[in-house]
Formats: sequence, C-alpha cells, structure tokens
Amino acid sequence: MARHILVLGGTSPAGLAFCFAALRNSHTLTLYVRNASKLPTEISSNATTIVGDLHDAAALEKAISGGAKTCISFLGPVQSQKKGQLPITDGFKIIVPLLQKYRYNRTLVLSTASYKAPEDKFSIAYWLMIMVVYLLVRPAYDEINGFAPIVTRTPADELGWTVFRVPILKNGEAVPVKAGFVGDVGLSLDRKALAEWLLREIEEKKFVGKCPAVSNA
Repeated sequence: MARHILVLGGTSPAGLAFCFAALRNSHTLTLYVRNASKLPTEISSNATTIVGDLHDAAALEKAISGGAKTCISFLGPVQSQKKGQLPITDGFKIIVPLLQKYRYNRTLVLSTASYKAPEDKFSIAYWLMIMVVYLLVRPAYDEINGFAPIVTRTPADELGWTVFRVPILKNGEAVPVKAGFVGDVGLSLDRKALAEWLLREIEEKKFVGKCPAVSNA
C-alpha cells in the first residue's frame, strides 16, 4: 500500500537509502531536513522538502501536519556532539506530541543497542560495543537514552511505534535481514537492506510497541 511518509534525518546515508527505496515503491515523501542541498536531485525533485532544525517548532509542525500519517526517523547523534547537548532528545519533546496531535498511526525511530530492550540477552560482542560508546562517546550514549524513552513511553496504540536498533551500518546490497533482539542478531547491517526491511515492517507491524535489533541475517 502506498503511503505518505514523513522522513526525519533523510540526508543521512541510511535516510537516503530509505528515500530511494520508498520512491521506487511509489510512496509519497515529505522530508524534514536541516540542509536541503545534501539531497540528490532524484530525491528532492520527487518529494516535498521542508527546511528547519529540531528546535523550530513551527517548521516541525508544518512538516508533521502536511498529510503524512507515517513517520520514520533516522536522526542520530553526531561525533561533534558535546557532553550535555541533547538536540535530538530536545527535538523529540516537540515531535512526539505533534505526531499525536496529527494522529500518526505508524512511527519508526532509529536507535542502537545502547538503549536496552526487555527481551535482550547477554552478548559479549554487544556488551563490548556498548561499553566503547559509553566510555569514549558518552554524549552519543546519553542522546540515545534520552530520545528513545520519549517514544517508548507513548502508548503503542496511539503512534504504532517501533524503535529499530541498528548495529554497524555498511553500504552493501539489500541482503536478507534478521530482526530480533540482542543475543540473536549480528553486528552489521547494510543500509539498503535496512530500507527494504523498514518498508516491510511499516505494513507487517510485527514489532509495534517493540524495540527490535536488526542486522544482516
């Protein structure tokens, strides 16, 4: 079924891969971006683009009220982020109430295994990866654990939310994907494969109200 999808963070590598896949599948896209010049012409000429940052409540409302009922976020921490700065968390404090106001029924939000799910099992590889982030890139860890709970505290039957947690992202092809929880999945994921999985999960709704970890099979 063709949908009108609002994409946040669409200029990221994973966001671009998703936009290309969504357009190939005849979906309508509204993109909320900080810098429209980062969008390839093949995307910008076939989507509605609204420019703004995560603190611009008026621009966010313009994007969210544009007719979409599905939202996918590829927003994530940046390496230059300093301790105490949580721009995505602050942005989600605006975004989630607006998604509720305009009655979105499917919301998929990128996260990582730094945000734990109740179904996770112990994995030494994932534990080491999370500890590296915690010790060396603490602002990223704090950001992930700031915005993800804003989503998961929302009743799942309101936004139809899924917080999809990604490992190391690569630029390979759309190979088969495994979605489960830490302890069951691998440590890498191709962006094109993620895009195809997201398009299926929007419709299949296997993980509504859940925080699956996704990897190459």
